[in-house]
Amino acid sequence: QGDGAQLRPAAPCVVLRQWRVVGLASPAGARARMSALNRQQRDKVANFQQVTGAPAKLAADFLKRYSWSLDQAVDIFFTEGHSFSKGGAAPVAIDPKLLEALFRKYKAPEADAIHSEGIQELCTDLNISPMDPVTLVLSYHCRAEQMGVFTREEFCGGMQRLGCDDVAKLRAKLEELRGTLQDRTACKDIYAYTFQFALDQGQRCLPVDMCVEFWKLLLRPHFALLDKWLNFVEQRCKNAISKDTWMMLYDLATQVKPDLSDYDMNGAWPVLIDEFVETVKCTGL
Repeated sequence: QGDGAQLRPAAPCVVLRQWRVVGLASPAGARARMSALNRQQRDKVANFQQVTGAPAKLAADFLKRYSWSLDQAVDIFFTEGHSFSKGGAAPVAIDPKLLEALFRKYKAPEADAIHSEGIQELCTDLNISPMDPVTLVLSYHCRAEQMGVFTREEFCGGMQRLGCDDVAKLRAKLEELRGTLQDRTACKDIYAYTFQFALDQGQRCLPVDMCVEFWKLLLRPHFALLDKWLNFVEQRCKNAISKDTWMMLYDLATQVKPDLSDYDMNGAWPVLIDEFVETVKCTGL
């Protein structure tokens, strides 16, 4: 059973900042090609760029080649060995043999996957705790579907996206990955992913105690009222947390003033968040 959250309209697709590589096309030509695409196609180009770091022209070419199937285009992009650095200026070379060796170093003996013991060993080699929130960013880039497991496809795909084929490169990438948690837009993607990632098969809601731990990891830089919220849910919320409430809390944290003066009590907020705001305004919690 969830927390009784009200339904709200789906958030509009956010078109993320695009990457450009000087010399691939003139700005005017690139704009003309993008303007010829419909909105859904432009959104797919932006999503392709977010995942791969590729420039707009290359992103559109891959998507056209695979009939605008985003998943297929991205998979083929990395299968063919393409990779772009953050600035989009130079490709990052991935050595398939090194990547295979990296995966085999941590894989479970009985499975073609990395299990909890291997993840612990990887974290040790990276000089981080398994509870470090940067591990959620790694899981996000690997598109991991289950906590405590990286399949071969997930791990190798994630390392290709990050341009890392050994531990040293991944260790050097950690601060950049950690920085995404400080950016409200980038963190929201990871926050949304975390909810689905943490669900057990067949679950639709997350236990409150699990949500509390994730909120501590992800919301501290963005939510001035985090401690009050944690006290409130631990005292008042006995049910699990729905995805709607999970996501709307991020909007509360990042779009509403800390004094809640611009909170719209008549808006499409979940009941639990309405009760929290009312309690803070009336009692200060």
